[in-house]
Amino acid sequence: MASVTNPRLELLEHDHRNRTARLRVSYTALFNAVERNMTGLRYVEAIDLWGQDSPDPDDHLYRFSTEAFPVEMDGTVARSRTVTLADEILDEDGFPRPTDEVYARIRITPVLPTGAQARTNVIEHRF
Repeated sequence: MASVTNPRLELLEHDHRNRTARLRVSYTALFNAVERNMTGLRYVEAIDLWGQDSPDPDDHLYRFSTEAFPVEMDGTVARSRTVTLADEILDEDGFPRPTDEVYARIRITPVLPTGAQARTNVIEHRF
């Protein structure tokens, strides 16, 4: 089973004037021998940003567009996604709390190669 290692969320830039922030989510996907040898195997990643609101439930803030990627023969795929978001999306606590706590949740799911199919000839007979 594939695993996600070294997940990281970085604030690359915060433009206070335009009230936007540029964030990067990165991780490494590791694959076992079976996955590395499955021809056509791909994975789809789902990356969501969440606002941590302990003790209340966390707030969903943003979902990156879904992307698929192939399994590499060496079993390692380094992934990185960057997005620029408005402060109002990332301000999960609202006034008067001075700071926000944001984290990313990463999920990768295998997409198995499509199977083969064929249609036979037609037989004509009165059954």
